[in-house]
Amino acid sequence: MKIVMTPLVFRQLVVANLVVPFVGLAVEIARSPGTPNAEPFTMSQGILVGIFLLLIVALVAMTIGLCLFTRWSRPAALWLTVAGLAMSVFTDNSHPTAPLAEAIYELSTLLTGAVLAAAYWSPVSRLFEPGSAEQDLADVFS
Repeated sequence: MKIVMTPLVFRQLVVANLVVPFVGLAVEIARSPGTPNAEPFTMSQGILVGIFLLLIVALVAMTIGLCLFTRWSRPAALWLTVAGLAMSVFTDNSHPTAPLAEAIYELSTLLTGAVLAAAYWSPVSRLFEPGSAEQDLADVFS
């Protein structure tokens, strides 16, 4: 079975790439035990939470940009992936992650790779270029 990367399929892939990590987070929160004696955030944890919230805002903006085929969104997707990778080095992994949540996070990683590959190396990549790419691609997607 051959999947043709049309603008609709690309947009579905991009939206799935946004939604899947939040599903994994919801699964992890639902399966994690409560901590009755939770300690307040330390300064470094607060900084990491702030950076994480900024990354979420950037991720939503990047998703909208990718769905609209804006020129800045492809490099933003690449650099947000690099930033997320760099941030993963500094996160605290002392608590075990639920296996289902871990599988969902792995799916998210695969989707990110698929979005980057499609944005740069599929026929859809021409929609990010300025000019009359829509008319050039009419034959490809019809």
